[in-house]
Amino acid sequence: MPIRFSCLLCAALLGLSHCKKKEVTPDDQLPSATQTGQNTAGCRVDGIPWAARVEGLFGPKPISAQWLKSFTTGKKQLSLLFAKETDDSHVHAQTRLYFFVPDLRSAGTFVLDQPANPQLASSNPAYGKFTFGKPAPDQVLLTGPQATGRLVITRFDSARRVVAGTFEFTAREAAGTATVQVSEGRFDCQF
Repeated sequence: MPIRFSCLLCAALLGLSHCKKKEVTPDDQLPSATQTGQNTAGCRVDGIPWAARVEGLFGPKPISAQWLKSFTTGKKQLSLLFAKETDDSHVHAQTRLYFFVPDLRSAGTFVLDQPANPQLASSNPAYGKFTFGKPAPDQVLLTGPQATGRLVITRFDSARRVVAGTFEFTAREAAGTATVQVSEGRFDCQF
């Protein structure tokens, strides 16, 4: 009996030694809240620091900001995409934050509390989205009436092409009960 117990204990310890804790690295620390077009973005995701970054030579840019005229509405729409594309050992690896503002004319506060359908590109209200890219398929969580938030644009300079601000929101899975809490968000981008 003691030999069998020892074998089970050794097997359990060996199994635990292969578990890898997901890491929060210095690269995940929140960037300073600036307004000069430094192309930075960060927040806390469920209380854990998250910063936009992409590891490796190939992959998407960690920050994409676009202010373009809609073909259907004729209004200038703002789209912000912040990506964290890291190896799976990092907390919140393969995740993305996205914001859409349908008619951006100046700095201000945009409440994220209306139902949105990301499939309908130009007919949405202002909304926020958080996407977990792993495990496949993507898990998409959106702001809406039961998962609200706000995006505050503190600087919008169309001449220098700089947009900066803060954000916070809760997002909910459309067909489920999963939620994510995003807080202390800040961004400073060129578009």
